[in-house]
Amino acid sequence: MRIKEKFYKETEYLLYNYKMLEISVENMKKEIEYLEKEDEARSISGISYDGFKTGPTFKINSIVEDTLLSISEKISYLEHSIRRMESRMKSINKSMEGLNELEKDILTKKYIEGKQWYVVAYDVKYSERQCRNIRNNAIEKLAIGIFGEIATLLPDDSK
Repeated sequence: MRIKEKFYKETEYLLYNYKMLEISVENMKKEIEYLEKEDEARSISGISYDGFKTGPTFKINSIVEDTLLSISEKISYLEHSIRRMESRMKSINKSMEGLNELEKDILTKKYIEGKQWYVVAYDVKYSERQCRNIRNNAIEKLAIGIFGEIATLLPDDSK
């Protein structure tokens, strides 16, 4: 079965950057911890609005409120990003379960560990050409597992 080129490339991109996705999630979790501590440090027990002039909209802004809102928005954005990245990593992991051990081994060595083809071939005891062919089939399987049937070419697709 052939898949659309963009899904093949996207699958390769995800595999090449898998470690960085993991690292990014960890960094974002640490950033949330830092922002939450910063938020706690800046928290205040009450705000007095006596003496503030209001405009026609009666909107009152203070630097503290703007900062707290900004921290809250940053945390929300980071949490959303973490969920999205973890979801993508779970779909990669789940799709990898559909591959045989040789396919998993070749993809892991080539993309996640970043080894050269001759090293991959030596490790799995196949020729480089065989490894590349196995990789091509495995990437196609993964793309379908990650993106679904949209990744497949329809019979009337010519590109």
